[in-house]
Amino acid sequence: MLTLAFLPADSELLESHWLNSMASKLAPSGSAVPKIHVELLFPESSNDKDVIGRACSIHYDGEVFLEPKRFSRKQWQFRQVSCTKAQMKKALEFCEAHIGEKFNHFGYFLHPIAPCQITPHTMQRLGLSPAPRWFCTEIVSGALQASGAMSDIPLSCHPEKLFQLVKDLTAPTCPKHSDIKF
Repeated sequence: MLTLAFLPADSELLESHWLNSMASKLAPSGSAVPKIHVELLFPESSNDKDVIGRACSIHYDGEVFLEPKRFSRKQWQFRQVSCTKAQMKKALEFCEAHIGEKFNHFGYFLHPIAPCQITPHTMQRLGLSPAPRWFCTEIVSGALQASGAMSDIPLSCHPEKLFQLVKDLTAPTCPKHSDIKF
């Protein structure tokens, strides 16, 4: 299974920075606390506090990564994407193919004004970049599209918008309290 890991705007993991505030204020309505970052998690193991696996995403001004990571159940919200092993492999191959590609500043800052019109390939098509450029939702959506697991989601959107689009198509997973009793 593929797992989407969403970071809400009130997470203790976020540093106090104007970009995080801006992302929160520009989030489409939906959740009481908007999601402002997303990573695609290929889970490997978990315990009562953490989920461990390889994660693909990008941070502001950084590069696309696919790295081992430990996610706190307390800080992240997880959605499980139903998929086949072949689809999971395609998503992983997509992430591997884009490791090291740069951040999409153009799309990130213009997205609130021109949603879905600026894509990771815009700068490349204009001859301003040799490779696609991404922000977190774009690389995650790109992997989901490439896998065929969720081909109808937009490539470029705010993390909160992605959360709203997938919440009825996915299952909540990795609860904060693993000692739930029925």
